[in-house]
Amino acid sequence: MAAETSTESGIIKKVKISGDFFMHPETAIMDLEATIIGTNVKDLESTIVNFFNIHQIQLVGLGPRDFVYVIRMSLASAP
Repeated sequence: MAAETSTESGIIKKVKISGDFFMHPETAIMDLEATIIGTNVKDLESTIVNFFNIHQIQLVGLGPRDFVYVIRMSLASAP
């Protein structure tokens, strides 16, 4: 899994998550990305964990904190 991100003043302005993983329903990835946009970087983990707690999403081989990790890695490597 990988992510492309951009921020402005600590707010996530862009996020694109890609990779070889299974999520059902498949449209949930777009919903997750939309939920993350506008989030303060400090609130990233709680936003993602809450998203998965609220929605009935099936993940195979990974969990919500894997998304947090990948997005944080992307944020750390952003110019």
